[in-house]
Amino acid sequence: MNENKKEQTALFRFSVIGSLISGELCHGDLKKRIRELSARRYIIPSSRKTRIAPGTIEDWLYAYRQKGFEGLKPKSRSDTGKLRQIDEQTGRAIVDYRLEHPRRPLRLIIRDLVEQKKISAALPLSTVYRYLCVHVPRHARPATGKEQKRFCHRFPNDCWQGDVMHGPYIREFDGKARKTYLIAFIDDNSRLIIGACFYFSEAVVNVKEVLRGAVLTYGIPSKLFLDNGKNFCSQDLEIACAAMKCALIHSTAYYPEGKGKIERFFRTVRDSFLSEGCAFRSLSDLNERFSCWLQQDYNRKPHGALDGATPLDTFLEKAQNRIRRLDAHIDAAELFCRKETRLVAHDATFRINNILYETEEHLIGKKISVLYDKDDPLKIVKVYDSGIFVHSAKPIDFLSNANVKRNEL
Repeated sequence: MNENKKEQTALFRFSVIGSLISGELCHGDLKKRIRELSARRYIIPSSRKTRIAPGTIEDWLYAYRQKGFEGLKPKSRSDTGKLRQIDEQTGRAIVDYRLEHPRRPLRLIIRDLVEQKKISAALPLSTVYRYLCVHVPRHARPATGKEQKRFCHRFPNDCWQGDVMHGPYIREFDGKARKTYLIAFIDDNSRLIIGACFYFSEAVVNVKEVLRGAVLTYGIPSKLFLDNGKNFCSQDLEIACAAMKCALIHSTAYYPEGKGKIERFFRTVRDSFLSEGCAFRSLSDLNERFSCWLQQDYNRKPHGALDGATPLDTFLEKAQNRIRRLDAHIDAAELFCRKETRLVAHDATFRINNILYETEEHLIGKKISVLYDKDDPLKIVKVYDSGIFVHSAKPIDFLSNANVKRNEL
């Protein structure tokens, strides 16, 4: 019996004996009054009985006079928490065998102990389970090897969490079902989703696209807390974070609890958005509906962790005069690009990711600097000569070059 039930029982007992302690009664009057109370019918807590014996009422009265209200509470059993079916010797055998075979099913452990005659008879599975829960508690050691503590940063943009969720399959024009992936970033303080989009791949190029849009819209975070997957450990992300003066932190492997806020958002996506069972016609249809749900529902809906405030309102209220934008010398389009050196061949070409690009003839034989996105080289390739921008290069077009008139050098 828990403390709340004990208190309810004590209050009921006090209500029965209340008239006996409120005034002075002679010995004969007291006995008479107790018999009158015993003749009544009661609704007794945790009991089907409706009458109370005179001796019981008398015991309650004397217990109250000696110990007060505490004397009216039911006493706990001396063997509370102990399993009477398991003696000390049997319990020791069960615990020792469990520690020796931690992964063996409990039903087989009981069978083995019976066969080895270490226990006298097959005990109920539930009894053994309860015994082991008390004597062999499960204290799962975190993957970090350190204690776990909940946390929340003080202001918006102090920390963003990012991760990838496996999304639904979409059957497009070719009739083949393709798996989608949701790449998302959440602000740790306000729970605002500052960037999220579905793709057919969780590649680095898609992570960059979502992160670039989030930075341009909501500013630069002080810390970026990402999963330790290959797509989040790209060198281009490290270079971009260094340029933005943003600390890049990766979570511990096999420890999703560290990114609890983004994981909880993914659960909301599954339970609230994807659970409706809508058939998405295409990837663009999925993203259009998801964006509508995200902006009109999630970001504008009262959040339990924000005392009823919405993520959007919390971000706007706390982020005033605290949003840090990209420096003037940083081009947003080049945020995740890298600059490398290339030697221009005799036919005025250079190679990136095994793709040939054309440049100008006066650069033949020179070492040039090339700025490009490693994961999407077709998007932007800028050529620099001694730090001076020359032109934007394009992949070589062999067919066009077959019919182009050559200029005099």
